[in-house]
Amino acid sequence: MRIDVTASRELLATIYAVRSLDRTMQKMTRQETKRIAAPEWKKALAERADSRFEHRVIVDTSVVTVSNQNVRVQSASKGRPLSGGLNPKADYPAVEFGADRSRMSTYQRRSPNGGSHSVTRHTSAQLKGRNPNGYVFYPSAREMVPRIARLWVQTVVRTIATALEGKQE
Repeated sequence: MRIDVTASRELLATIYAVRSLDRTMQKMTRQETKRIAAPEWKKALAERADSRFEHRVIVDTSVVTVSNQNVRVQSASKGRPLSGGLNPKADYPAVEFGADRSRMSTYQRRSPNGGSHSVTRHTSAQLKGRNPNGYVFYPSAREMVPRIARLWVQTVVRTIATALEGKQE
């Protein structure tokens, strides 16, 4: 989900204002925005995650990155595979959007007595049913992206105002 800054004069003015600041002020703005936005983003994800599985894959891998032009919220794009082998970077869609719970997998196996027989297992029983709108990340993003945009604008204005007050004294 993206916000088109050309449709908002305030956001466009914020980007121009950040570009015109000196490097230390830009850095302060980025750090302050990240300091406030990261816990809020993680909290929004945690409120929607129902299972420990969703927490491990989506909430625990959440990241907020801030640049002079944007604020990016991500999840399931960092980290390494979980202990069971699930790789959040590759397998997050099944956790976020669910899966076909009636899907079965059939394979041949050897029995302890040396014979062979087929086994059928429900391979998606631990996942939620399909939801094209998502369960955790996308509902959180729909709520938080406008809030984070407002936060970013407020932080830039506050940083500039603080700097101007410091220079006047």
